[in-house]
Amino acid sequence: SVTGVQTCALPIFAGDCVILDALAKAGLLTKVKIIFVDTYTLFPETVAFLHEVEQHYGFKALVYHAKGIETQQEYDSKYRSIHFDSAGNLQQDQITPYDTLCKVEPLNRAIEEYKSECWINGRRRDHGDMRASLSVWEGGKLNPLAMWSFEDCWLYLRRNNVPYHPLHDVGYASLGDKHSTIKVANDKWMLYKGELPGRFVGLNNA
Repeated sequence: SVTGVQTCALPIFAGDCVILDALAKAGLLTKVKIIFVDTYTLFPETVAFLHEVEQHYGFKALVYHAKGIETQQEYDSKYRSIHFDSAGNLQQDQITPYDTLCKVEPLNRAIEEYKSECWINGRRRDHGDMRASLSVWEGGKLNPLAMWSFEDCWLYLRRNNVPYHPLHDVGYASLGDKHSTIKVANDKWMLYKGELPGRFVGLNNA
């Protein structure tokens, strides 16, 4: 049998919510591990929303975070003043160290620990040029929404009354780390790469 992991890594995207709902309807939430990477720099609403969907669908996510850093307070004490300046901006020379500690290593560790042969994620072709030729299956990565548009995701969420991140309703097209995520005008959301202007703001090589 093939073991599966769906990553609701970093934020919980609209697409992640589509996949989560589809897995629940198919009765697969007892077979697919739901991984959530807490970077310790998420919007508070993101963590609260995770608990909401856990209760709604009756599952418990596996939460991963920086190795050896067990609490928000510990991260703040050890790393916040290193990664961020006094204004709360991620320092340019800390982008790679931050990403490695808080995002890359936790995700890789999760996939390795569960020996996943199938990483299910919400990447889509309309995210931008680098994903324009994205396949549904990429040798270990399943991209079930590869051919979907952002509008398709929202049509599914609305028609099926699927819970979605509350900050979408106040202008955030996509949710990531609080320090690099901004609102996007609603009339831009459904355009090609419409979510991208709201993500990775102020970061080199985003």
